[in-house]
Amino acid sequence: MTRRLLVVLEAGDRWPSGVVRGTVYRELFAKHGFDAIFMTRQPLEMMDWLDGPHSAPMRVLLHYRVRKKLLSRATAASEKEILKHAQNADIVYTSKILSYPLVQALCKQTNAHVVYDFGDALWLAGNNSDEFNDVLRSVDAVTTDNEKTAQYVRTFNPHCTVIPDTPQIEQFDKRRGELIPKPDDPIVLGWIGTPGTAYNLYLIWDVLEELFERHENLQLRIVGAGWDERLIPPFEKVRFTTLPTYNQNQMIEEIFRMHIGLFPLQNLEKSRVRGVLKALVYMSGEACVIGSPVGQSLEVIEDGTNGLLAGSSQEWISKIEMLIQNKDLRARLAKNGLETVRSKFSLEKSFVLLKEVLLNGN
Repeated sequence: MTRRLLVVLEAGDRWPSGVVRGTVYRELFAKHGFDAIFMTRQPLEMMDWLDGPHSAPMRVLLHYRVRKKLLSRATAASEKEILKHAQNADIVYTSKILSYPLVQALCKQTNAHVVYDFGDALWLAGNNSDEFNDVLRSVDAVTTDNEKTAQYVRTFNPHCTVIPDTPQIEQFDKRRGELIPKPDDPIVLGWIGTPGTAYNLYLIWDVLEELFERHENLQLRIVGAGWDERLIPPFEKVRFTTLPTYNQNQMIEEIFRMHIGLFPLQNLEKSRVRGVLKALVYMSGEACVIGSPVGQSLEVIEDGTNGLLAGSSQEWISKIEMLIQNKDLRARLAKNGLETVRSKFSLEKSFVLLKEVLLNGN
């Protein structure tokens, strides 16, 4: 029996979550009997025109408020189209949607089984927390990426399933033999993320300054922090390059060039309920991960086995220095990290869970 499925993403493949929690399942949806249509709330072409990598002329010509108003109007039109298509859907799967009114409208104005997927501590978002909690009560089922977040959800909706992020190891494997092996000089310390998470680099700002002063063979690569360099620390001694935005192929190439993957997190609730996709992506590309002992990192990163954990500036310095100086240690941790992803975080494993939620709601 074919099920009509509407997948609603916030910004399509422009956001990593749109790939990891949405478009990555496209072929599996078709294979398992879903007639899936993908739609985005934010209009992608206008996003690119107003704020994309080649939009500098628009940023000069149009004031921020004007750009925001234009995008808001186009987004409202997209929402109308989404609601129109939802009338004919058996199931609506929304992932990382920022409009709570849209989700409520999907619940109230359609007969579809509505699944709400989200990550991060959205209940901390000030005056919107009550609205967010009402959404949790209204939808048929909720999916999220870690158990800590699920514990919060279940106080409002018992139908909550943890579906781990998939780091797309299958795509890494397709290209694993293509790329030139990374040289040992320079040693590349890498960070990948979004403009909204770049502030975590401030946690290890002093660490990086000291390491780069001690070692001449280091390079820092910052991927995905956006075009506003004010979001990252104003480094003094750190030698770094940036890639403001990236697609899937670029992500894979960047990770394969990294020797050490940095995953610093502030010890706050916002960080404690985050998933570990960043660590899993590093592991998939055989970059040795070192992260903060915060939240789900404690469950996935086994210190000294498949990565390293550092809880203080001195630990960050000493452990990164060990990785810099010990190629065999880097190789062992990277190998074990890759095995962790293969055994626990495959696309098929996550899809089995998602399929059950879409069909049965829990």
